[in-house]
Amino acid sequence: MPAPKENKNAETCTLEEAIKLVELAYSKIDKDCYFLSKLADECGTYRQKFDYILKKFNDNKIVFNTIKRMYNKCESIVMEKTAKGDIVPALGIFVLKAYHGLLETSKQHVDHTTNGESINKPLTKEQALKIANDLDDEY
Repeated sequence: MPAPKENKNAETCTLEEAIKLVELAYSKIDKDCYFLSKLADECGTYRQKFDYILKKFNDNKIVFNTIKRMYNKCESIVMEKTAKGDIVPALGIFVLKAYHGLLETSKQHVDHTTNGESINKPLTKEQALKIANDLDDEY
Protein backbone atom coordinates (compact mmCIF):
# COMPACT_ATOMS: atom_id res chain seq x y z
CA MET A 1 0.00 0.00 0.00
CA PRO A 2 1.53 3.35 -1.01
CA ALA A 3 2.11 6.11 1.49
CA PRO A 4 -0.42 8.92 1.54
CA LYS A 5 0.31 12.13 -0.37
CA GLU A 6 2.48 14.66 1.44
CA ASN A 7 3.85 11.84 3.62
CA LYS A 8 6.79 13.14 5.64
CA ASN A 9 7.46 10.04 7.75
CA ALA A 10 10.88 9.50 6.16
CA GLU A 11 12.05 13.01 6.99
CA THR A 12 14.08 12.56 10.12
CA CYS A 13 16.67 15.34 9.89
CA THR A 14 15.98 18.11 12.38
CA LEU A 15 17.08 21.72 11.99
CA GLU A 16 19.61 21.30 14.79
CA GLU A 17 21.14 18.24 13.10
CA ALA A 18 21.22 20.05 9.77
CA ILE A 19 23.03 23.06 11.24
CA LYS A 20 25.51 20.82 13.02
CA LEU A 21 26.24 18.85 9.80
CA VAL A 22 26.69 21.86 7.52
CA GLU A 23 28.91 23.65 10.03
CA LEU A 24 31.02 20.50 10.41
CA ALA A 25 31.26 20.13 6.63
CA TYR A 26 32.30 23.76 6.18
CA SER A 27 34.99 23.39 8.84
CA LYS A 28 36.45 20.36 7.03
CA ILE A 29 37.05 22.13 3.70
CA ASP A 30 40.76 22.31 3.05
CA LYS A 31 42.89 23.45 0.09
CA ASP A 32 42.49 20.06 -1.60
CA CYS A 33 38.72 19.82 -1.34
CA TYR A 34 37.44 19.42 -4.91
CA PHE A 35 34.53 17.04 -4.43
CA LEU A 36 31.48 17.45 -2.23
CA SER A 37 31.23 13.67 -2.04
CA LYS A 38 34.63 13.53 -0.32
CA LEU A 39 33.51 16.22 2.10
CA ALA A 40 30.29 14.35 2.79
CA ASP A 41 32.21 11.12 3.40
CA GLU A 42 34.44 12.89 5.91
CA CYS A 43 31.27 13.97 7.73
CA GLY A 44 29.82 10.45 7.74
CA THR A 45 27.05 11.20 5.27
CA TYR A 46 26.41 11.36 1.50
CA ARG A 47 26.57 14.27 -0.96
CA GLN A 48 22.83 14.36 -1.70
CA LYS A 49 22.11 15.05 1.97
CA PHE A 50 23.41 18.60 1.51
CA ASP A 51 20.86 19.14 -1.28
CA TYR A 52 18.13 17.58 0.86
CA ILE A 53 19.00 19.83 3.81
CA LEU A 54 19.16 22.89 1.58
CA LYS A 55 15.68 22.17 0.19
CA LYS A 56 14.17 21.27 3.54
CA PHE A 57 15.62 24.22 5.48
CA ASN A 58 16.17 26.79 2.73
CA ASP A 59 14.35 29.40 4.80
CA ASN A 60 16.93 29.03 7.59
CA LYS A 61 19.67 31.63 7.15
CA ILE A 62 22.39 29.55 8.83
CA VAL A 63 21.70 26.42 6.76
CA PHE A 64 21.24 28.28 3.49
CA ASN A 65 24.30 30.51 3.84
CA THR A 66 26.58 27.75 5.12
CA ILE A 67 25.73 25.35 2.30
CA LYS A 68 26.06 28.07 -0.34
CA ARG A 69 29.42 29.14 1.12
CA MET A 70 30.50 25.49 1.24
CA TYR A 71 29.68 25.00 -2.47
CA ASN A 72 31.33 28.31 -3.38
CA LYS A 73 34.49 27.55 -1.42
CA CYS A 74 34.92 24.09 -2.99
CA GLU A 75 34.17 25.50 -6.43
CA SER A 76 36.67 28.35 -6.02
CA ILE A 77 39.38 25.88 -4.97
CA VAL A 78 38.78 23.86 -8.16
CA MET A 79 38.67 27.02 -10.27
CA GLU A 80 41.88 28.42 -8.82
CA LYS A 81 43.82 25.15 -9.05
CA THR A 82 42.62 24.57 -12.62
CA ALA A 83 43.68 28.08 -13.63
CA LYS A 84 47.12 27.58 -12.04
CA GLY A 85 47.55 24.22 -13.75
CA ASP A 86 47.57 22.26 -10.48
CA ILE A 87 44.58 20.24 -11.71
CA VAL A 88 44.32 18.68 -15.16
CA PRO A 89 42.01 21.05 -17.07
CA ALA A 90 39.64 18.26 -18.14
CA LEU A 91 39.12 17.25 -14.50
CA GLY A 92 38.59 20.87 -13.46
CA ILE A 93 36.01 21.39 -16.21
CA PHE A 94 34.27 18.14 -15.29
CA VAL A 95 34.04 19.09 -11.62
CA LEU A 96 32.85 22.62 -12.38
CA LYS A 97 30.18 21.27 -14.73
CA ALA A 98 29.07 18.91 -11.98
CA TYR A 99 28.74 21.83 -9.55
CA HIS A 100 26.41 23.59 -11.97
CA GLY A 101 24.37 20.56 -13.06
CA LEU A 102 25.60 20.73 -16.64
CA LEU A 103 26.48 17.04 -16.90
CA GLU A 104 22.85 16.04 -17.35
CA THR A 105 22.47 18.69 -20.06
CA SER A 106 25.08 16.88 -22.11
CA LYS A 107 23.09 13.66 -21.82
CA GLN A 108 19.93 15.45 -22.89
CA HIS A 109 21.81 16.90 -25.82
CA VAL A 110 22.90 13.45 -26.95
CA ASP A 111 19.37 12.13 -26.57
CA HIS A 112 18.03 15.10 -28.50
CA THR A 113 20.41 14.75 -31.41
CA THR A 114 19.71 11.03 -31.74
CA ASN A 115 15.97 11.55 -31.33
CA GLY A 116 15.97 8.92 -28.60
CA GLU A 117 17.38 6.22 -30.88
CA SER A 118 20.36 4.07 -30.02
CA ILE A 119 23.68 5.40 -31.28
CA ASN A 120 24.63 1.83 -32.15
CA LYS A 121 21.91 1.57 -34.80
CA PRO A 122 23.46 1.29 -38.30
CA LEU A 123 22.94 4.25 -40.61
CA THR A 124 20.59 3.96 -43.54
CA LYS A 125 22.03 4.58 -46.99
CA GLU A 126 20.27 7.97 -47.09
CA GLN A 127 21.72 9.01 -43.73
CA ALA A 128 25.24 8.01 -44.78
CA LEU A 129 24.92 9.96 -48.05
CA LYS A 130 23.62 13.04 -46.20
CA ILE A 131 26.55 12.94 -43.77
CA ALA A 132 29.01 12.52 -46.66
CA ASN A 133 27.42 15.45 -48.54
CA ASP A 134 27.46 17.63 -45.43
CA LEU A 135 31.15 16.88 -44.92
CA ASP A 136 31.89 17.70 -48.58
CA ASP A 137 30.07 21.03 -48.18
CA GLU A 138 32.22 21.93 -45.16
CA TYR A 139 35.48 21.33 -47.02
